[in-house]
Amino acid sequence: MSFCRLPILNKLILFFVTAFIFGCSFHYDQGLQLEQEERWAEAAIEYRIALVENPDDTEIREALKRMNIHVAQENFEMYQQYLKQREYRKAYRRLEAALSQNPKLVEARSEIRHWWHLLITGKVDLEFNRFSSNLRLAEEMILQVQINTSNRKLLTGNISSETGIFFLEDVVYRTQPDQLAEYTINSIGLKLKHKSSLGYIRNEFKKFINFRELFPLQVRGSIKNINLKTPQNILDHRTSLLNKGGNSTAWHPPRLVSYELQFDGDDIRVKSDLNHSEFAPSILYLNNSDRRANIDFGVYQLQMKGSGRKWSIKRKTYRTSKDDYFYALSSNISLNRYFYYDRVFRFIQ
Repeated sequence: MSFCRLPILNKLILFFVTAFIFGCSFHYDQGLQLEQEERWAEAAIEYRIALVENPDDTEIREALKRMNIHVAQENFEMYQQYLKQREYRKAYRRLEAALSQNPKLVEARSEIRHWWHLLITGKVDLEFNRFSSNLRLAEEMILQVQINTSNRKLLTGNISSETGIFFLEDVVYRTQPDQLAEYTINSIGLKLKHKSSLGYIRNEFKKFINFRELFPLQVRGSIKNINLKTPQNILDHRTSLLNKGGNSTAWHPPRLVSYELQFDGDDIRVKSDLNHSEFAPSILYLNNSDRRANIDFGVYQLQMKGSGRKWSIKRKTYRTSKDDYFYALSSNISLNRYFYYDRVFRFIQ
């Protein structure tokens, strides 16, 4: 009886072996067909699947490498189009893709040096129990900060309801390091979502602090190119911030705020007729070797004053390391690439 089963068993083995071989070559064959049609991106996908199934196949590996060169060129051309349209985030993603597919693409390697990666950080302390009852009736409440950028765009980031920390990432093209000092706070407030009796959703941004669109009237001086030879960890610098600066008073921003910037060595002086500079950053960390920067706004304390229920703002001075939010922020491993600098600047009045 066992002898009778042998032919059937052999046929089953032959069937599965044939199916396995066919399955491994199917995506490669598909890739060849798409390559002949000059559908580079689709061919690359098929070759990539085939390589996963046959990781030791040099023919498939060479085919994928060949396609990646074509796809990288297509991505670089799309990058150039997005640049012309000033869609910088889309442009940068295409540039990254081009370099990952073909690290030797000369044009892409040249362009990457024109970009800065920015991490914009800070913390907001306020008492939630002071919110009025109509705010509490909202379907959803998200504390947010809005940032003015040097290229006149507005960035919005969420503030953690647990820690009060906010961070935003940005990329900028052909921007001088001096211009990174022009980032300012636009407003701090609550994004509210209300639902009507008919079920309609209405969004509202309730601004507690509103500096509005704010840019320096004049910038004197510039950043001199004197960098550390080896980038340092930002955490090693934070202890030098303890007990620096006097006790600021809380204030409510008027309808019009104007200021100037003056670069003086490692200081960036903020000149305002209001004698306040909370709209400006606190520290600027530059990592020129890696084209990254951290724009640190420090810790803000928001207070509600008087019967008019107006919010005022002041920047907190770090008396001990526990006052500094940066130690908690640094536990975010995904942001580690920003925590190094070869030049540091402090904003002063």
